[in-house]
Amino acid sequence: MTQQTSFSAGSANRSAPRGYIKLSGPDSRKFLQGQVTCDMDSLSESNSINGAHCTPKGRIVFLFTARCDGDDNIILEVHPSILDTAIASLKKYAVFFKTEISEISGQTVSDEANTSDLERLRTGRAEVVNETSEMFIPQMLNLDALGYISFKKGCYTGQEIIARAHYRGAVKRRMHHIKVPTDSLPTPGDDIKDNQGKSIGNVASAARTDESNIEILAVLADKYSDCDEIQIGDQAPEKVSHLPLPYEIPISP
Repeated sequence: MTQQTSFSAGSANRSAPRGYIKLSGPDSRKFLQGQVTCDMDSLSESNSINGAHCTPKGRIVFLFTARCDGDDNIILEVHPSILDTAIASLKKYAVFFKTEISEISGQTVSDEANTSDLERLRTGRAEVVNETSEMFIPQMLNLDALGYISFKKGCYTGQEIIARAHYRGAVKRRMHHIKVPTDSLPTPGDDIKDNQGKSIGNVASAARTDESNIEILAVLADKYSDCDEIQIGDQAPEKVSHLPLPYEIPISP
């Protein structure tokens, strides 16, 4: 007799262990302040912050949660697939600063390690993974709504592009939460097309909800943000349902 097993969205979408990077040395905070989107001056032992490290063209290399330990070392928690890329990107800019950058994965853990992919997706927060590194500017992933960007701090890598998108209303693609009746889970970065085969966006994150449905955080061009049928990659077109995000998408000025 074949034993029937039930689908568990939680176990099926369990996140891989997180990656951790430590920055130590007297210039660590100053170095990051000139590199990332968040204000590192607000980081303390009692206050963690979220941010992004971007290219000079404003494209996200990786996302992180920053924490400060008792020795004033800064710990960055990142998606495991992007760990090597993140370290290499930081080291490229760190040569003139007194900071040491090292991987400490396996030596620390946070509550995020117990958060499933589906739970994270439903908070409206996309991961930036190896396949999507340098694909999106921060506003495409709604990072301005999520508090990942300080528009009051000084200059940092990519700041000019990010500020221009904010103040001039140049954001033409935003992330939306949709449900798709399919058992095929797409890869982050996969192309999204309308029912005419026109490319209208990309998958940012995806997770299963049950055996025949998935939920997606999809970055869509504004004019297609309410489309009711999409094609992901080479899959057949599917009717979709739009789900609310737990925050308001900023309206461009």
